[in-house]
Amino acid sequence: MRYRPWSAASLALLASLGGGALVLRARAEQPQREAQQRGLRLRLERAVWLHEATDHGATAALPSVPGAPASGSRRLAVELSVFNPRSLPLEFTPEELRLTEGRTGAEWLASTKVSRPFTLRPAELLFLTLSFDVPRTTAPLRLSWVRGGERTALLATRRPLSPEAEPQGWPESVEELPPGSASAGEALFHGRLACASCHGDMASPENARVGPPLGGFLRVGATRIAGLSAAQYAYESLLNPDAFLAPECPGQTPCARPSPMPLYGETLSAQEMADVIRYLVSPRAGE
Repeated sequence: MRYRPWSAASLALLASLGGGALVLRARAEQPQREAQQRGLRLRLERAVWLHEATDHGATAALPSVPGAPASGSRRLAVELSVFNPRSLPLEFTPEELRLTEGRTGAEWLASTKVSRPFTLRPAELLFLTLSFDVPRTTAPLRLSWVRGGERTALLATRRPLSPEAEPQGWPESVEELPPGSASAGEALFHGRLACASCHGDMASPENARVGPPLGGFLRVGATRIAGLSAAQYAYESLLNPDAFLAPECPGQTPCARPSPMPLYGETLSAQEMADVIRYLVSPRAGE
């Protein structure tokens, strides 16, 4: 039997297919607050961790209020809108919403007394509030919509451990963050946060696949919004990706709204935020 060496065209095709798979995977993993699956359109309108009157950490042990989360759990409340654009009735069940822990894969369904599906008539819009009671964990959490074998991530968040551990809110100015480390930010960019899977490498902006390229960010970021430095623009974009969309994404196409970028203000510490921003605004050779 004779073996034929791979041709340049074959290798190029494999590289193209591999790149396409990375794009699809990146899109699937990035939370997006609005999605359409199996005929229905769903939008995550609001998500908030509720402060329970009985949750006082280790300072007090108070009796549980009927309907409140079990001792040691915190409640994530989510508001959804579900729309049926089809000409036929479609069913939706709250069990299609799943909250998953990234470390162990543990999964929680919404706490609800509804045991049967909702039937949405053609052009009917349903508003629904669901809640998830989550035990103590420090792992990242992901809210997904699972319908007919399809799964779309809607939200990335973390569970507040106790009132004492809850963040007091982000400062208005990036200068109020702790000093950042470019090397630590680079490790986050290419590692846990997987920013490069959408934006490409900072040194190779032409490799951006989903999000806008970030080459020359120190210069370009300072021109996005009048009066904002590149660091402040990066900071506000990480906290609220929909506040300002870049004018152009790969393929000379408009960037998607809502932005598929996660709400990093819910998952990063102040130090991690400072590190990522320092990496983004660090000067690079040739810029």
